[in-house]
Amino acid sequence: MEILKNAETVSPQSFFDERVAWREKAAYAMGDVGANVVWATLTSFMTFFFTDVAGIGAAAVGSIFLISRILDAFSDVGMGVLVDRTNHKYGKARPWLLWVAIPYGIGAVLLFSVPDFGMTGKIIYAFLTYNLMSTVLYTVFAQPYHTLMALMTGDQYQRSLLTVMRMFAGVCTAIVINNATLPLVEHFGGGAGGWQKTMAVYGAIAAVIIILVFLFTKERIRGVSAKKTPVREGLKALAANKYWLMILVVGVLVYILFALPGATIYYACYVLGNPMYLGSIMTCTFVPNLLCFAAIPLALKIFSKRMLVFIGFLFYAIGTGVLLVEPTNINYVLPGVFIKGLGFAPLAGTLYALIADTIEYGEWKTGLRMEGLIMSAASFGQKVGTGIGLAIMGWLLAWGNYVGNAAAQSPEALHVISFMFIQLPLCIYAAIIAIMYFYRLDREYPAIIAELNQRRS
Repeated sequence: MEILKNAETVSPQSFFDERVAWREKAAYAMGDVGANVVWATLTSFMTFFFTDVAGIGAAAVGSIFLISRILDAFSDVGMGVLVDRTNHKYGKARPWLLWVAIPYGIGAVLLFSVPDFGMTGKIIYAFLTYNLMSTVLYTVFAQPYHTLMALMTGDQYQRSLLTVMRMFAGVCTAIVINNATLPLVEHFGGGAGGWQKTMAVYGAIAAVIIILVFLFTKERIRGVSAKKTPVREGLKALAANKYWLMILVVGVLVYILFALPGATIYYACYVLGNPMYLGSIMTCTFVPNLLCFAAIPLALKIFSKRMLVFIGFLFYAIGTGVLLVEPTNINYVLPGVFIKGLGFAPLAGTLYALIADTIEYGEWKTGLRMEGLIMSAASFGQKVGTGIGLAIMGWLLAWGNYVGNAAAQSPEALHVISFMFIQLPLCIYAAIIAIMYFYRLDREYPAIIAELNQRRS
C-alpha cells in the first residue's frame, strides 16, 4: 500500500503513544457538559415541548425531525471536510469551538421560543430553529469536538479514557437536566415563558463551558499530512473502511437509544400517573452509567470493547425483563431501568473510542488519514440517531392517537407509550449486537499500529 508522500516526519512513539494529563482530560470531558446542557434538554423534552407546550401535532413533529436528518447528512460531511482543511494557529478542531460557543447558546433559546402565530407558522418556525440548532450550530460544535479527541492522542487506551470521562460528564449533566428542568420551568412561571427563560440559563452555561474547552485542551497530532484530500477521494476512502461503516450504523442506533428516554415523560404522566416520577426514573437510568464508566478503564485491560458491549446487552435484556413483570408499578420500573443502565454503559462509554480507532484502520487501508471526515460519524450518528428516535416517537404517538395535554389517553396511546419505553430499546440494542458480531478491529489494531509505525520510521 502506498505511503503518503506528503507526510511530515512524526515520531512513532509521540504520535501513537502520547499521554494526556488528567487536567486536560477533565477539560475535554467538560465539552460534553456544555453540549448536553442543551442536547439532553432537546432529547428529553423537545417532543413534549412541541406537542404539549407549543401545541404542534405529533405527526408534524415527527416529520420535522426526520426531514431535518436528511439535511444533517450533508452538514456533517461538509463540516468534516472543513475540519480536515482547517489550518489555524490553534489547530484543526479547537478554533471552531471558540467560534461557535456563543451562537450555540443563542440557538438553544430560539429553539424553545415558538411564537403563537398559527399552526402553519409554528411548524415552519420549529423546523427552521431545529435545523439552525441541530443541522448548523450543533454540527459546528460537535464535529470539531469529536475530532479533537483523535488529535489529542493516538494512543488507543488514552482515547478510551477520554471517551469514558466525557461520557461520565455527559451523563452527570443529563441527570441534572432531567431532574432540574421541569422545576426550573415552573420557577420561571411555567408555560412557554418558563421554557424560554430556562433555556436562556442553559444556553449561557453551554457557551461559557465550550470556551473553556477551547482554552484548556491541546492538539498534539498536527501536520501528519499536508495534503488536502479531495472530497470525492475522501468519500471513496470512507467507503473502503468497513469498520467505519459498521460503527457509523452503530452510532446512529446508539443515539436512537439516547433519544427514546424522551418517551419517559409520557410514561410517567400517563402510564404511571405521576409526572414527578420522571426525575427518579431518569436518575435510576443514568446513575448506573456513572458506576460502570468508573470501572470501564479497568475492564478494558481485561476485555475488548466489543466484548464489553456484548456483556452490557445481557444486563440490558435482564433489566427489560424486570420492567415487563409489572410495568405500571414504580417499584419494578426503577430497578428495571437501573439494570438497563448498567447494560447501556459499556456501549455508550466506548462509542467514541470505537470511532477514533477506525482512523488508523482507514490510514492503513487507504493511505489517507482523515480525522475530521472519519469523526463526522460521531456527530452524524448523534444527530441522525436522535432525530430518527424523536421522529419515531412523534409518529408512534400520532399512530396511537395521542392527544397533547389530555387528562387521560386512549388504550392505544398507552400501549404505544409503553412500547417506546420498554420493548423498542431492546430491539435496537439487539440490532447493535448483530453488527458488533462482525467487528474485529480490537484484535487487529496492534498489528495495524505496528505497520503504521514502520511506515513513519
